[in-house]
Amino acid sequence: MQAWKWVLVAAVVLAGCAEVIEEKYGSIVVDGQTYELRSRVMDGRNGTYTHTSVIVRNVPQTCLPESPGDCRAAVKNALNNNGRR
Repeated sequence: MQAWKWVLVAAVVLAGCAEVIEEKYGSIVVDGQTYELRSRVMDGRNGTYTHTSVIVRNVPQTCLPESPGDCRAAVKNALNNNGRR
C-alpha cells in the first residue's frame, strides 16, 4: 500500500475514536481465578456511552455487567477459545 494511503487510513481511524472521560476498575472471580473488570465512560460522536470488558490473558473481552452471568461467560468463552473472538 502506498504511503499516502496509510496516512489516510490512520486519519480516518483516529477521527472515529472516542475520548475516555472516566475509567473504573473492579474484579470478577471465575473458577477461583480473579480477572480485571474495566468500565470506561466514553465521549463519542453521538454522546456518552459505557464500554465494559473483562481482561483474560491480557486481552479485553467485551461483556455486559448488568446482564447476569455475561462477564463470567466472556471469561469462560475466552479461555475455551484460547482468546480468539
